[in-house]
Amino acid sequence: MKSNDEDSELVDLVNVKEKTSETDLFKAVTEAKALLNPLGFILTEYTSYADTSSVPGHYVLFWELKEKEGEHCKELDQKI
Repeated sequence: MKSNDEDSELVDLVNVKEKTSETDLFKAVTEAKALLNPLGFILTEYTSYADTSSVPGHYVLFWELKEKEGEHCKELDQKI
C-alpha cells in the first residue's frame, strides 16, 4: 500500500516463508489496519484467496475501506 505522499513507503505485511498460515494472514490484516488508521481509513471488510497460478503462490486480498467521519483521507495508489 502506498499513498501519494512523498513520505510513504512500501511495507511487507507478511514475512515470506515456505507456508503462509491463516494466522499469518490475520496478522498481516491487523498490521494493515494500523497503517490505514493514520491515513484516515477504516478497514471494514476483507476477503482473500490463495492464488496458485504462479510460483510461488500468494494470497490476493480485497479490502473494503471506509473514510473516518470528519476526516479528509489521503489518496491511495490503487496499483498496490
